[in-house]
Amino acid sequence: MNTTTQPIEMKTTAYVYGVDILDGDDAWALFDASAKGDVATVSALLEKERRLVTAQYWYQFPIHLAVEAGHVEVVRILLDHGADPGQSRYTYDSWDKLLLKARQMEHSEMELLLRSYMEQRFNYQPEFDLLKNTIVSRDSSAIQQVLDQYPYLVAASDALGSNALHWCVITRQIEWIKRFASAGTPIDALRADGHSPVLLAASGATDYWYRETRGRSHPTLRNTSVLVGYLLALGAEYTASVAAAVGDQERLEQLIKFDRDVAKQLDSSRFSPLSRAARAGYAHIVQLLLEHGADPSMPEECAPEGRALWEACSANHLDVAKLLLDSGANPNAGVDSCECCLTIAEVYHGEQAKPLQELLRSHGAYWPPYRMELEQLKQSIRDGSPAVHHDEFLRCAMQNCDSELLDLLLSSNLAVIDRLETGDELSGLKDPMLIRKLLERGLDPTRSNYRGQTLAEVCRENGNDILEQVIKEIL
Repeated sequence: MNTTTQPIEMKTTAYVYGVDILDGDDAWALFDASAKGDVATVSALLEKERRLVTAQYWYQFPIHLAVEAGHVEVVRILLDHGADPGQSRYTYDSWDKLLLKARQMEHSEMELLLRSYMEQRFNYQPEFDLLKNTIVSRDSSAIQQVLDQYPYLVAASDALGSNALHWCVITRQIEWIKRFASAGTPIDALRADGHSPVLLAASGATDYWYRETRGRSHPTLRNTSVLVGYLLALGAEYTASVAAAVGDQERLEQLIKFDRDVAKQLDSSRFSPLSRAARAGYAHIVQLLLEHGADPSMPEECAPEGRALWEACSANHLDVAKLLLDSGANPNAGVDSCECCLTIAEVYHGEQAKPLQELLRSHGAYWPPYRMELEQLKQSIRDGSPAVHHDEFLRCAMQNCDSELLDLLLSSNLAVIDRLETGDELSGLKDPMLIRKLLERGLDPTRSNYRGQTLAEVCRENGNDILEQVIKEIL
């Protein structure tokens, strides 16, 4: 593998990409050692801080680099210390992708190792796809035929940890929920992303990889609280997150009395009860949780700066948003690939979101770079706007770049060259003149990114033929 380079975002003692705040240098050291197969360093780093095993960068963990490089012993150590690919955002690079990578590499030892851990974690069985496909087809006779032929699948799951109850929730089939629960399907089993069936139902019974039930014309039930109640009646655990999602103050007060830290904790899917209450617009529940120590800026799944305010804004809950902002919520928080507080309200609610947007602006919200035109990007640099420090500012600037904007960037103190050498931000830059200017200013096309790819290799992967050709000419 080529030499790897530490991303500039990880050069901090308070690195956050998942839900843990970690030392970025140590996190990067683990990525690097995992890619190189350095067993001693991997072991020493995890002995120092076990949570480093879930350090994440661009949907990947150290285990991804170890699998790709074929280092079985490193993968074993990472797994023994709690490596969980299921925590990859949106399960984008989860267990299924790692298993596929091992198969493509024809690395049988790696494949067997991954499979054994998947079986331990969530009873993965390759044949489960037969049952899943029949559940999705909504064909009761076909479901029963698969169960008759493979009875053990009733307690099994697919490569993302979803069992039959998860799939009945996703496809919203009440009649089969009871039948599977009665047949022995674990009712509180956690799939790869940490959702139990009832948590999944409380989250709206939606799945990133299965979207058929999202359309308004789909014939299944619309109010997924029915699924929540049904699962609770069958014995599913009534957690704080579930209670918050359905607005049950009495249940939450019982749980808080038993454990005062309930309001401050993330659930198994790395969401807070506060976010679930904010999404539903239950101001009284939000107030209760805030009074018991809930932090609206605590990192959550896909939201390193807190998720509760974004949830409130996505549903245009003005009263809830005010409570959260008054308690210190970040008005510029966002959810990965899902806009920020200021823009998500407009996306879903248009003109009706203006009072909420005015409230956000009064607390310091700014227009994000991915919503800016070329002149706005330039003006942001001239004004020293907070927007220039947004994670996506440089990528957006490169996609809209002209000579003046590039000059403004290069004269700023945004560490432009160091950040561009990872290659990803350059994927949209097509002007050979601008590319040559960057190379003249010190952009090193031979320097490798965190995956060991050179700039030319990243360009090829991203389909930027022009940039790749200019680099070849220079070299």
